[in-house]
Amino acid sequence: MFSVGVLYSSQSFLELVHDQSISQNEFQESFTRFEVADAKLVLELSQRCQWVSIGETGILRLTERGQAVVLVGDASLRLREQLADLIVFDNPSWSKRIRLGRYEARKAMPSPAEQCFRECGLFESTDPDIVDWWDRVTQGLRSNQSSFNLRVGRAAERLTVLNETAQKGQEPRWQAIESNVSGYDVLSVVAAGAAQPLQIEVKGSSMRVKEANFFLSRNEWETALNSEHYEFHLWLLHQQAKLLIVSATDLAPHIPADRSEGRWETAKFFYKDFAASEASIAPDVQAACEGFRRELFPDTVQ
Repeated sequence: MFSVGVLYSSQSFLELVHDQSISQNEFQESFTRFEVADAKLVLELSQRCQWVSIGETGILRLTERGQAVVLVGDASLRLREQLADLIVFDNPSWSKRIRLGRYEARKAMPSPAEQCFRECGLFESTDPDIVDWWDRVTQGLRSNQSSFNLRVGRAAERLTVLNETAQKGQEPRWQAIESNVSGYDVLSVVAAGAAQPLQIEVKGSSMRVKEANFFLSRNEWETALNSEHYEFHLWLLHQQAKLLIVSATDLAPHIPADRSEGRWETAKFFYKDFAASEASIAPDVQAACEGFRRELFPDTVQ
C-alpha cells in the first residue's frame, strides 16, 4: 500500500468519484489498471482508509475524509494527508518508531514507504506544517494503541471470568465493569463450593512472553496486601494463549521501595519473571482464547 504510484493513482480515483456517479461494479468492470496502479489496489486502499463508501445502490461516494483529501488541492499536500490516514489505519510495524522521531522512523521504513515520505518533503523541513504533521500522526498512533490495549485488557478480564466459572462452578463478579478504582478486576471464590472471596487483578498482553510486561498501580498493590486472598492473572494472547497466576507473595520481591520523600505510584513488571506460574485453562475456555486471538490479531491467523 505504501507506493507512490498507488497513492497518486488513488488521488485521481477520488477526483473521479467526486466528479461523476460511478458504482463499484462499473469501476471494477471498466478498469484493470487506473492511472499507473492496479485498479483493485486503488479501490482497496480508498476503502481501507475510509475515503470512499458504497451506497445502498452500489454507488461510490466520497466520505467526509475523502472530500477533505480532494479539497487539499496540491498533489504533494494530498500525499501527506493520505500517508497520515494510511499509517493510522494500516499500522505497519515500523510505525512504532514514529513516536521516537522521524530519523528513527526513517531508519525502520522499507524503501517504498521512505520514497512516499521523501516525495512530499516530510524528512527535510522543520516548517510548522511539517512538524504538525508528525505530531498529528504520533497522536493518532497513540490513540490507536490505547484503544487496542483496552481491547486486550477486556479480553483478558473476560477470559478470567470464563475460566473461573469453568474451574469453580459459579460465575464471578466482573468488578472492573462496575468500578476501576476497586483495586481488582474480578471477584471470585478461592475454590469450588467455598465461600471465601478471591480478588483477582487481570493483565493481558499482546506480546510474546519474553517481551510481555504489565503495569501495576500502588492502589492495586495495597489492595493485594490488605486482602486475605488475592491473585494476579497474567494472560498472553498473541499466539497460543497462556495464563500465569501469581500470588502477592510471589510478586512482593519485585515491588520497588519508596526512597526518602519519593513514593512509587506505578511500576512495570515482566511476564518472563513469572513463567513458572503457568496455570491450566479450562478446555471450553481455549475456544474463547482462539476467538479473541482471531479478533485481535487477524494478520497472524493462517
